[in-house]
Amino acid sequence: MKLILLLAAVLVVGLLVTQQLNKGKEANAERAAEMRADNAPKVPTSPGDVPKFEEDMKKFMEDEAARQLEKIDQATQ
Repeated sequence: MKLILLLAAVLVVGLLVTQQLNKGKEANAERAAEMRADNAPKVPTSPGDVPKFEEDMKKFMEDEAARQLEKIDQATQ
């Protein structure tokens, strides 16, 4: 009888662990889907385009930081 209860407890713990691990994968997939790489600057193909790429990348990073800050503000209010 003790063995059956032990096996049932291990089964329940195993199911809970499996659910928690799967929940982490879904959260990562949702975060990846939220990232918008479509408006990221294109990588330059010639050395002359590097300064423009640097400016575009700085602007992109500032815009993304502002967007994330806005989302954090909305979530905490």
